[in-house]
Formats: sequence, C-alpha cells, structure tokens
Amino acid sequence: MSKFHSTVSRRDFMKALGMVGAGAAALTTPVFHDLDDMAAADMGNPKKPWFVKERELENPTMELDWTQIKRFNSKNSANSSNQFYDTNYPNVVTQAIESRKKWMLDDSPGCTLKDNALNDTIGLPTGSSAPWVPSATTPEKLGVPKYSGTPEDNARIVRSALRFAGAALVGYVPLTSNTKNLVFSNGFTFEDTPTGYSDPKKGSVIPNSGMTVIPVTSVTPITSLMVTPSVLGHAGNNLQNRLKGQASSTGSRFLAALGYDGLNGGIGPAPAFSTLAGGGEIARTGGGLISASYGIGVGTDTLVTNLPLAPTHPIDAGIAKFCCKCANCADVCPSSSIPTDPEPTWDLPDYVFSKLPGNTAQFSNPGKKAFWFNASTCRSYSISISRCNTCIASCVFSKMDSSMIHNTVKTIIANTPLFDGFFATMDKAFGYGNQQFKAGIGPPTGTFNETAVEWWTWELAPNGAEKRFFAPDAQ
Repeated sequence: MSKFHSTVSRRDFMKALGMVGAGAAALTTPVFHDLDDMAAADMGNPKKPWFVKERELENPTMELDWTQIKRFNSKNSANSSNQFYDTNYPNVVTQAIESRKKWMLDDSPGCTLKDNALNDTIGLPTGSSAPWVPSATTPEKLGVPKYSGTPEDNARIVRSALRFAGAALVGYVPLTSNTKNLVFSNGFTFEDTPTGYSDPKKGSVIPNSGMTVIPVTSVTPITSLMVTPSVLGHAGNNLQNRLKGQASSTGSRFLAALGYDGLNGGIGPAPAFSTLAGGGEIARTGGGLISASYGIGVGTDTLVTNLPLAPTHPIDAGIAKFCCKCANCADVCPSSSIPTDPEPTWDLPDYVFSKLPGNTAQFSNPGKKAFWFNASTCRSYSISISRCNTCIASCVFSKMDSSMIHNTVKTIIANTPLFDGFFATMDKAFGYGNQQFKAGIGPPTGTFNETAVEWWTWELAPNGAEKRFFAPDAQ
C-alpha cells in the first residue's frame, strides 16, 4: 500500500456513493486520518447531526461586539422588574389572579383546576434550591487523590454523567475576558482565589482564572407546546425546569466528588452561554435558543468548574439565516412582542429602557446584532394568562422527528438557504403550530386551545420524553 493511513472526507465518501448534490457539496466537515483521530475528536466534542458546522470559539452566528458587552444587573430584567417598563404591570398581576379563578370556575380549556394542579406540582418541590458550593463526599474526605484526566477525557466523562442525569445538551465555555462580561453584575464576584465560595457581602465568588461554564440544557415536551397558550402548556416548562435542576444538581455534586469546583447557579443569560457552547443559535425570538436537535423549547442552567475541560464550539445549522426569512413566531404572538423585521439590527429599540422618571434601567444590553423582542409586553401577557409559549409551539424547528421529512428539512435549511422562505410558508400551509392565535387573540379575549382537553386522554411518555431525546447525535 502506498499509504498506511487513508484520508477520506465525508464529501468524498458521499461522492463515492453518488450522493453529492447542491446541498451536500456545500458541506464543510472534518477529515479523519484513522480511528484514533476520530476517537480523540469525539472525546472532547459531542457528536452533532452531520449537517451542523462548527465555528470559532466566541463567534456564534449572532454577530457580537465584545467591546460593547458589559456585565448586566439581572434585577433590571423584565422578568424581575417589569414595573420599570410597563407602568400598568401591578394591575396586570392583580387581574391575572382574578382571571385564573374565573377560568377554573368556567372549566376553560387548558386552565381548569386539574391543569393548575399539574402546573403547580410538576416542578421542583417548594423551597428546594441548589447551593452555590455543593455538599459531596470529596476525594479528600476519602483519603484518595482527586481525579485526573486530559481536558478531552474530562469533557467526555462530564457529558456522560450529565446526560445520564437527564441533560439533553451539554457544552463547555471557558471564562475569558470576553465571556466574564456575560456573568451578572449582581450576586457574583470574581476574585483571585483557588476555589469558589459563598460570602454574605460578596455573594457567589468565582475564581479569576481556569474556570469553565457548563450549560446544562433540558427540553420542554412538544406535547406540552401543542396545548399552549395555557396553564397546562406551562406545566411542560415546569417539567423542563425540574429536569434541568435535577441534572445540574447531580453535575454539581459529581464535580465536587471528583475533587473540583461544582459551582451551581444562574450566573448569566443561559441562552448566551449555551449558544457559545454549541447548543444552538439565537434568532428571532430574542433571548431564546433554538437547538438543531430539539428546536426552541429548551431551558438551561449553568455550572462553573475548575476541572480542565476541552471547550465546545458555537455552531451554524442555518437557523439564524432561516429566521430572517421566517416570522411564524411573530405572526402568532398574541402580544405582538416579536419583531417582523427582515434583518437583525445593532440598535436597541426604545422599549428596552425604563419608563420611570430618573430610572436608567434597561432590560437588554447592547453588543449584539439581534431581533430585539419586547420582553416587557411578553412578560405582561404571559403573566396575564399564567404563561404563553405560543411562539415556541409555532417555530418551524419545534417538531417531532417521527417523520423523516422534518430531519430532511433541517438538513436543507443548514446548507441551502434558497429554500428558507418556502419551508416557512409550507410550515403554515400544513397547519403546524398554534395558528389560531395572533395579536389580540388568546385567553383574555375568550380564545382557548381546545387541544388541552384532549391532552388528558393521550398516552404520554415518562417525563414527556420523545424519540428525539435519545438520538446519539442529538446535540
């Protein structure tokens, strides 16, 4: 043989099968020289669907200007302080309590007593919380050396542990001079210390160097999205919160049991960290992550550790480009909170700033080229009906994969943007999503999702799990 190692790229392999076409020819994929190369590559980087491309670290498809991104005070978010941005918000909260009672008495679909009972009990138990520094049986307590491995080995075992604990997506983002600016300014302090700790004055303390953020992501069942906007639909969110809470708690204690920091807390905007880790792309819905495998119905917690971990890369699955041609989420948004602009922009709209005299708060930070959704009107409407999620249900990427056509569409979107507008239109034509809802039409005006009545007769999988949750390349 002229060569001991054979160099064959996926494109050459596809060509040999006669399968290279307009979409396949556009692929850029890694070249492996032997099985050792393949094994080493997979150790530090989770397997992804073949059509997903990797990008440089800290360079997601959403354009960023890191010089403009500063640490944000989470107390100024619309979720925490919506009274800054909607002066009628206190009345919205009062009205929501009255509406909830009325809809239960009227047996309104998705808002009945049994729907409320499930929504109130499916999440983490009342009062449960995960400490910043976990309690675990450490190697020091056992009298043995702490675990030691290469960053690639470490990335593999942590991912295996977290997936086993219930996480759908796992990635690794080094804390650098750039990414430190994603950490909330309130409650978190960086310090030259070997390990993290809690302090009454400093809050949660993070070591200045050698730290990695681990986004831990779970999924809202599509069966829950099908009954939005409703209290029952929000039960799927609470289930997702429980699953990610359990996984991140396990991961925190697992890292400590290896002999390393397993700091557990919402240190910053979770979709941002998940995007940088390759979990998906941020697109039209503003702060929502869209996963190539699971769609937009995902939620993320974050862990911070000093265990050396090989970083994972941002991805390009064609999602951000697709959102420029599609506005299905905006069309069905009952509160008109999602913009319909054809392109994202660097400019912050007026509605992100506080309406209170002398109050300088804003619920979004500059430094990203985005579709700036109105988090305030979204929050007010969601509270008025006990949460919404209509946009998530109507996203083209929120589909079960039991039909092969959905995976085929994802593949074409990733490689041939020419068809983006066509697929967005066809998604509506086939009646996907909750298209009966739109601006001014929803539970407050007497329109409920009748599918919520049927939901209680479906044979549901444990924890709402679907076939796509278990795919080996679901990353």
